[in-house]
Amino acid sequence: MDLRHIRYAITIARAGSLRRAAAVLHIAQPTLSEQLRALEKEIGVELFTRSSSGVRLSAAGEAFLAQATVAVAAFERAVAAARRTDQCTRLGVADGLGDVVARLLSPLPDAPLRVAPMGTAEQLVSLMDGTLQAGLGYAPGSLPRGVARMLVHRSPVRALLPRDHRLASRGRLPLAALAAEPLVMPESEAVAGARRFLEAFVRQRLHPRLGASGSTHELVIAMVADGAGYTLCVREGTPVPESLAFVPIAEDVPPIEIVLLWNRQAEVHDLLGAARHLARHG
Repeated sequence: MDLRHIRYAITIARAGSLRRAAAVLHIAQPTLSEQLRALEKEIGVELFTRSSSGVRLSAAGEAFLAQATVAVAAFERAVAAARRTDQCTRLGVADGLGDVVARLLSPLPDAPLRVAPMGTAEQLVSLMDGTLQAGLGYAPGSLPRGVARMLVHRSPVRALLPRDHRLASRGRLPLAALAAEPLVMPESEAVAGARRFLEAFVRQRLHPRLGASGSTHELVIAMVADGAGYTLCVREGTPVPESLAFVPIAEDVPPIEIVLLWNRQAEVHDLLGAARHLARHG
């Protein structure tokens, strides 16, 4: 059934005559009359009774138009919702950054944004092909052309391990003390993030022991709590069980850097403003 025909019938009912309805719709009266007859034929009933003074809804027409008006309104709301969604800024967010994205978006409660869980490497690909307008991730080693970045948060590296672990009572942990312990990393950090942490050991001529990996930061925390080893990827301030403790590293390890990434052609001015505020105030 053609939705346009239903709209024509609604207009005719409101206008009370084909002539006035044709004027409102900016179409010829014979054409409107033909479209109405096609709708009535499809439904199988006459929606209007005709007279020299105009048209009037039949009983069947009143029943049909009562429901049809609701259906058309629902359809129009659905179209508007789809268009709003299509116009939303799509923001990719890497694993483990729930607290950062919450602070980033707190000044933008009404912004048309859709947040999509997405690793940093995937964000870069999606930013280049235009399916993503912006992303919040871990600082990449390099940026493709057309993608910009802004540092919004920096967190020092701390070892996270069980509070009753023999190393947890140390004021500062040298990497040499950690090298023999299993290092638990999230799979999302398996390439760029893990390489950065491993390079810190290599600079000290150490060979870290790699432990199991978890699919997410949350799973890594749970694995550490279960005694699977320690981790370096969880930022201090992230909620962890009371059974775990963050311990500073004795050596100078580059901090975990969180960046806003965006397609240079995208209209993300509000998001950039929020990112600058976060960068200044944390």
